[in-house]
Amino acid sequence: MSDAPVEIKVASSGSGYSVWVGPGLMERADELIPVPERAEVIAVVSDANVQALHGERISLGLEAIGRRAVPFATEPGEGSKTIDNVEALLRGFVGNGLHRGDLVVGVGGGVTTDVAGFVAAVYHRGLSVAHVPTTLLGQVDAAIGGKTGVNLPEGKNLVGAFHQPVAVLADITALATLPEEELRSGLAEVVKHAMLADPPLLQELVDRREAIFDRDPEVLTDVVARAAVVKCRIVERDETERGERMHLNYGHTVGHALEALGGYERWRHGEAVALGMTFAAALAAELGMENWMGEHRRVLEALGLPTRGAGDVPLQALLEVMAGDKKYDAGMRFVVLEAPGRPKIVTDVPRKMIAAAYEWIK
Repeated sequence: MSDAPVEIKVASSGSGYSVWVGPGLMERADELIPVPERAEVIAVVSDANVQALHGERISLGLEAIGRRAVPFATEPGEGSKTIDNVEALLRGFVGNGLHRGDLVVGVGGGVTTDVAGFVAAVYHRGLSVAHVPTTLLGQVDAAIGGKTGVNLPEGKNLVGAFHQPVAVLADITALATLPEEELRSGLAEVVKHAMLADPPLLQELVDRREAIFDRDPEVLTDVVARAAVVKCRIVERDETERGERMHLNYGHTVGHALEALGGYERWRHGEAVALGMTFAAALAAELGMENWMGEHRRVLEALGLPTRGAGDVPLQALLEVMAGDKKYDAGMRFVVLEAPGRPKIVTDVPRKMIAAAYEWIK
């Protein structure tokens, strides 16, 4: 395998940026992250677990840049995506003398990159941010595209901003330390991207699942790069989610509602999205489209992801949370597939069809 990482260039409203995929990228941060000329301080935002696992590696990579790197560690988990945590980070930036020309680097999973991106977006009306995602979910989805956000008690990611990174370093070496259940959770987003725009990847995920769970570097680099390309190309065409980018919410309307109703503890994000995609497949069939439920279940279950198990969550509670979601727009919207590779947004879906589709994941 070549030491050269895969580079995926992303056009954006700014100057554009590159998503780099491959092993050993943290140690090459000085080469791959474009640092603002005026930068004096690099704020490295991570959680305590990631700092213990990868803090030394990322520090070595950043030291060669010749700026003062200041670590900021938050509590691990979804509970850190709060306004209180944002305020604590912002006040920490003030205390360490960060100015508008400085750089924020988010190192960790989707929670960390969401929060780091948001504080970078609002501090001094915008600092440059780079992301070093250490989870599969972060590498193929959360760290790409500039969506940032934190949660409110009423729902997920209700406060946020679009703030494009200057670089994303998807160091697949970091996946070696990822617990298996988190790797599996991230695979739900890979399946989502394959369903949306790369159907051949579905069978490859099934065929190569042992190599994926064995953390084979070459296989992981290929899988991460394939899934990341789907996200990058959609984001290029619709940076601020006015049209096509909404397709990336496939499985997330129901998935986010289940996460919230489970207190962000019962289901991991990918598990909830897997249930949400299964629901979407059932809903498409209820709406008279071709029934791709079997294909969803075949791929998701082969990867150890759930396609049933929401039975004790009342439909009415689910509907109430979905109505408060940011994807609501003068009515509830769902992303469905007419076929793999052919997503479609539907609105004004009769409640009886929603109820019938929900039965399939109970």
